[in-house]
Amino acid sequence: MEELNNLCQSEPNELLLAIDSFQKEILESFLVSTGNDYLASADKWLNAGPSNTAKFGGEPNKAIIYRDKLLDEVEKFICGDNRYDEDRKKISESADKSKQYIIGVMSTAIGSTMGVAGTFVAPVIVLLIMSIGKMAVNAWCEMRKEIKKPVEIGQQNERN
Repeated sequence: MEELNNLCQSEPNELLLAIDSFQKEILESFLVSTGNDYLASADKWLNAGPSNTAKFGGEPNKAIIYRDKLLDEVEKFICGDNRYDEDRKKISESADKSKQYIIGVMSTAIGSTMGVAGTFVAPVIVLLIMSIGKMAVNAWCEMRKEIKKPVEIGQQNERN
């Protein structure tokens, strides 16, 4: 889908403009503190919260697990999983091809699948898309398949 390919090849600053300004400011501070490490910044977002309250995942390593689940859902959305067919169709048929609209549709769909508000996951989705970088979507999807291959083979061996 051309819209998702264009989104993934956007400049990081353009992607940050797709979220609310208060979220953008927080992400920018996370990016500075992590040396522009998109995944570490995503973990910081998932662990952020007022002091004396439990973080989103409860424990810091839970945020990494949750981030990886979000990454899996972003992969499904971008790489063509049937679960998100209607959402991708909504993007392709819409006259609005802005990054804000596409991130909004993705965040709502993925948030709904995971049982959280789209506005909470939108900044993490932006960071995950930023981590794709200038790589073409097809190349990224193939890379994700290769990453998962040893795990899938190991799981099949455990079943046998």
